[in-house]
Amino acid sequence: MHRKVINLLNNLNRTFYDDLAEIFTASRGTTEPGLERVFAQIQPGARVLDLGCGQGRVAAMLPAGCEYTGIDFSTEMLAIAERSTNGELFAVAPRFITGDLLDPTWPALVPGSYDWIILRAVLHHIPGAENRQAIVKYAAGRLASAGRLLLANWQFLEIERLRRRLLPWDVVGLSPDDVEPGDYLLNWQREGYGIRYVHWIDEDETDILATHAGLTIESQFRADGHHNNLTLYAVLRIT
Repeated sequence: MHRKVINLLNNLNRTFYDDLAEIFTASRGTTEPGLERVFAQIQPGARVLDLGCGQGRVAAMLPAGCEYTGIDFSTEMLAIAERSTNGELFAVAPRFITGDLLDPTWPALVPGSYDWIILRAVLHHIPGAENRQAIVKYAAGRLASAGRLLLANWQFLEIERLRRRLLPWDVVGLSPDDVEPGDYLLNWQREGYGIRYVHWIDEDETDILATHAGLTIESQFRADGHHNNLTLYAVLRIT
């Protein structure tokens, strides 16, 4: 994928989350069944890195005593995260950092190793297969020896109401030849209008991402939504 297209799609998503931060956050609950299932494995005191942390939902769900760092490219979403998280739940108060996962220097913002690295609802917003693979590989390199990496990706093509939101590429001045297989545009029409770039990440691509990063899929399942199929969760460990 051409760098200009990558930048256009990344900026499209940044604009969406900055402009609709309050509305988007209000549309989301405080928890999700799939996250609860995974987070039951996280022990108090764990070091947790949340890549693409958004409004800080993960921070609020972790056990007491965890050391949490969240990074996101939307300053508006981070402002909400700062307001909404309760630092008293943590031995070290939640730390939020502005950073773009498409900037190859982002790992320098979050030095050290982590027991858990969370990539929830963010990897499907990263344009370009090489970029998604690079992010997961970077993250794998930051795992502690017994660490775990969580991938959680939106299964929007399996939800009829979401399929109805698909848009043609020409609305953003692109053609299908400019993007990669599995790339889509979705609109938002709740108390405002916005467009997001999304990529379809299924079990096959999850396996590719894990293999490229030298990780093994420890568990994988679908959960959330009315039919428990809204999100594909995969817990990965070092091979």
